[in-house]
Amino acid sequence: MPWQLWKKATPCRKLLLATCSLFLAASFLIGAHALDLTVPYLPLAIAGGFVFYLRVSPKGLETLIWLLLSVLFGLAITLPRNMDWILWGSAILALPGLAGILLLALRCTWSERPARGSAWALLAPAVSMVLFVFSAQRVLGLANLLYSKTFDLYLFLADGSFGFQPSFLLSRAMVRSALLGITVKLTYVSLPFVMALVYAMRIPKKTERPSWDMITIFLLAGLAGSLLYNILPATGPLYAFHGYFPWQSLPYESLKRLRLEPISLPRDIPRNAIPSLHVAWAILLWWNSRRLSVPIRVFTGAYLLLTILSTLATGEHYLVDIIAAIPFALCVQAIVSPENPGVKLANRARISSLGLAFTLVWMLLLRFDAKWLLISPIVPWALATFTVGCVALLNRKLGKGDGALEASRGVVSIGNASEIACNPQTF
Repeated sequence: MPWQLWKKATPCRKLLLATCSLFLAASFLIGAHALDLTVPYLPLAIAGGFVFYLRVSPKGLETLIWLLLSVLFGLAITLPRNMDWILWGSAILALPGLAGILLLALRCTWSERPARGSAWALLAPAVSMVLFVFSAQRVLGLANLLYSKTFDLYLFLADGSFGFQPSFLLSRAMVRSALLGITVKLTYVSLPFVMALVYAMRIPKKTERPSWDMITIFLLAGLAGSLLYNILPATGPLYAFHGYFPWQSLPYESLKRLRLEPISLPRDIPRNAIPSLHVAWAILLWWNSRRLSVPIRVFTGAYLLLTILSTLATGEHYLVDIIAAIPFALCVQAIVSPENPGVKLANRARISSLGLAFTLVWMLLLRFDAKWLLISPIVPWALATFTVGCVALLNRKLGKGDGALEASRGVVSIGNASEIACNPQTF
């Protein structure tokens, strides 16, 4: 039962439990005071802790303690000095998250089985999400140190080959609409919280074993994405065309005369454009919410669309970054396969290889022969449609299991998919 050890414990055991609890609470308060709240991602990952906590269905008195602890943490943190509403909002949301994670830890300390196991099954993923976001902020910036020059001109040309510049167009719309601007900014920074939400909702109530599938898929995408950044290091139009974005761009007719060469940019600007991990993670959230309730499924679908919009409108990514992220997400999904762990390893490897092949084809062609996309706007549109269509088909077969996958083996193979992707004349 939850919170029952105090009644049965000996005086020495009570003293030990009380001492451990005070030490735990003090550690949380010190950690809260040391939090860096100048970037919203970590506070929003911590905020996801209250979603995990609510899965234990706390009673009235415990809920009141949770609220009081949130206020106490509010006295411990150092709020951002500027008045940025996103930073302040993420900092405030982190308070109930800290309180929720602390109470889950105290539940583990003061409860008997099976309540202790249920609390641990939620505490471990909640802490892992915080550690994941904390480490990702540092690991994903390693490419900054390796490459002084970026390939933003190559991606800019590839986007323009579609007949317009999506990032420039959507960013201008964001500037002109306050509602769109708020929506875009909230969507872009809220990814850690949505990750925690889907992760928490996938954990069955009263289970006594932590689920590591979602943190595995998030971590694998982050590590693989950081490796792929080395193939085509780039930043985004906001940084590469500072002073010109989003109001000035080259017309389609001028792209053929554009000299493609790496450009120098400050090293403190992230080289994390392609593939877009924001979009890849949002796709994975949508795919892995299919067994949740209809409202959650609709929410993750809408969040994916808004994430695509926000990555472009903020100028953080190019359209081709998003296209490359789609097969990349399929590669990661097939490796972990949290929705269908029973799918044969050979079939998962086949789908994963296809996803990686499509991603690499896009990135290598953009780096070494981007101007072939200017043959006609039909070429990039057809290649993008083909990529998205194949990913949708393969993901559907992955979701249906081995029977459907075996039946569709002849539809797409690594050989013919790569041949078609590499040969624009096919279209």
